[in-house]
Amino acid sequence: MRYILMISMVCLLLAPLAGTQEPGPNAALFKDFSRSVHIDGLTLSFVLLNDRTVDALFEAPGKYAMRARARMATTFFVQGTPDKDIQLDTKFVIEQDGQTVAGTSHNIKNFAGGAVAKGTRIDGILEMEKKLDMAHAFKIKGSHATVEFKLSPEALKLMEPPPPPAPPATPPKQTEASP
Repeated sequence: MRYILMISMVCLLLAPLAGTQEPGPNAALFKDFSRSVHIDGLTLSFVLLNDRTVDALFEAPGKYAMRARARMATTFFVQGTPDKDIQLDTKFVIEQDGQTVAGTSHNIKNFAGGAVAKGTRIDGILEMEKKLDMAHAFKIKGSHATVEFKLSPEALKLMEPPPPPAPPATPPKQTEASP
């Protein structure tokens, strides 16, 4: 059942997926939450998904499912385009504080593993088994490369949920004066 739910979610994401991150208001956001690693013939970018990055990358209705998924487990949007024909391995783990957390790769476009032709875009989701402590550095490890994430204090603040809205102000009750 979980597999069917994930396939449905990926299908919802295919059409509205943002193409490229152009410089602008989201440039600093992607700098804070993205890391790239060069693997022979391919640069893979990993974007840590949170409420802000999901809003920047995805459109409704898919972003709501992706936001919920990113709140439950540490999740990354993975993207790249090889500059030569490659064999892609999509098995990744994360190491943090001496522990290893397994990841599951979800194919959006050419992220299933195996042969990928030069110039073919790769899009996918890497979902970890649990939520990591973002205040601690961690490494994403694949069969050919490792990339390290250490979020700045500013990035950690951006990940905090917004404060709840203030309750509506109610006028004080008027009491009748007794004669």
